[in-house]
Amino acid sequence: MGGRQSRADADSADSAVLSALPWSLRASRYQRRVKQLADEVCTSPRDESLEVTLKRCIAFCYDVTVDWAPFVRVTVFADNVYHSMLMCFGEPHDLREQVKCKAVPGTDVQDGLVKPSVFWTRKIPGRSLPFRALAHALLGFFVDLEDADPRKQLLVNILLQMHEACYNCVGRHKEVFEYCVYDLLDAERRPDGRPVPSDRQQAMALVRQHAEIFLDKHKRNALHAAYLSPLKYLFQDIYEIFENLDSHGASFWVAMLKTFFPDLDMPFEDIEQLDIGWAWGAIDFLPMTSHGSAKLALQRFSDPANLSLDWRTVTRDLPRNSPRFEGFGALGAPYLGRFRGLPFRPGPAGFQEALRRIRQQPAMQKAFLPYVERFTSFFQPSILLQRWTFFALSSDRWVGELGPALQRLRADPAPSAVAPEAVEALREELCSVDGEVNVDVALSLLGLAEVPWVPESVASLALGEAKRTR
Repeated sequence: MGGRQSRADADSADSAVLSALPWSLRASRYQRRVKQLADEVCTSPRDESLEVTLKRCIAFCYDVTVDWAPFVRVTVFADNVYHSMLMCFGEPHDLREQVKCKAVPGTDVQDGLVKPSVFWTRKIPGRSLPFRALAHALLGFFVDLEDADPRKQLLVNILLQMHEACYNCVGRHKEVFEYCVYDLLDAERRPDGRPVPSDRQQAMALVRQHAEIFLDKHKRNALHAAYLSPLKYLFQDIYEIFENLDSHGASFWVAMLKTFFPDLDMPFEDIEQLDIGWAWGAIDFLPMTSHGSAKLALQRFSDPANLSLDWRTVTRDLPRNSPRFEGFGALGAPYLGRFRGLPFRPGPAGFQEALRRIRQQPAMQKAFLPYVERFTSFFQPSILLQRWTFFALSSDRWVGELGPALQRLRADPAPSAVAPEAVEALREELCSVDGEVNVDVALSLLGLAEVPWVPESVASLALGEAKRTR
């Protein structure tokens, strides 16, 4: 009887973990924009070729003429920017070239030659075009802006990162592409200096857009706090693992979460079919954090107040605490850090087998449930509302856009203009000088904008209050 009750309690706890991420929190503005970008390149391809777009980008970033762009040289890895990037994109017209570079062990250029990357040559899911068409569209958006437009300066960093990734691996291409989409989303937002929303519907749309941006940011912060930051702290002195966590580590942990939440959209690219380095982040690290400074570090990473803080900031007063082990497995995962029963076969086939076992084997699901709970714990309604409030109040658009939009929503009838004093009063109402958030006000404001996840937050908060008063 006692054993059956214990199993029932365990099942109930497992169910609570899995229900902690309601459907309304599973959408992603990032993923929706990537799908839209794919639609755009299929229905309205650019008039100019990738070669011409790339020449224009290089000309802007290096302050040369378009004719001189193919001859721009730098001293990092390979000196020719144009041919290196075209080769890496797998552009057919450039495959006749042989682009030599510095050999970098453990990367796609370990033999001293730049090669087409499978990240760019694969097909866009459900489309006939190669993935490089999305890079073409991204580069084209920024290079088409007027030179005086401050958003065009983002192109300099985009080109630099895409070029650097040519001498790395698929995980780095994934990471760079994600940053490019974040830049695109930011650049597409209405430029500063425009009039604030003039009616209720416009105000609602602006607040919902900001809430979407927040949710993607919160998901990224939660992934880091749950998995990547603890691993970075533990393995900060082990280069092979540390340097692969933001790319391959994120790839593994996002894929693991999707075995429990198949409809979860995260603001990251899926490279399950390509990832040969997934095991760098597939480490059972919780047993390593049971004592000492590692235990204290994990407690800090688990504190919602530290979300969005870099792992070094959170642990700057703690000693370095790399775990000791005798050697590395086939893919670099420490022997002592392996999940029992999880295969570490090299390449995408091994990755898919590992995910299949997590998805289908109860023992593997049980082993990963504490890790799932680390992620879902950051999505409690009170935490979401507090973090949204901090995100909103720290936004550079609070004074000119977001604050007036929220103030317009709560006024009945809506005023023709919102005074700066009213926006400042709303700031003080939302959050005290001591950082205490008025959750009820935040919930009311988001409810007025009909943000999708608010009804479930209301229900969860009500349920929690009812339990406390029993």
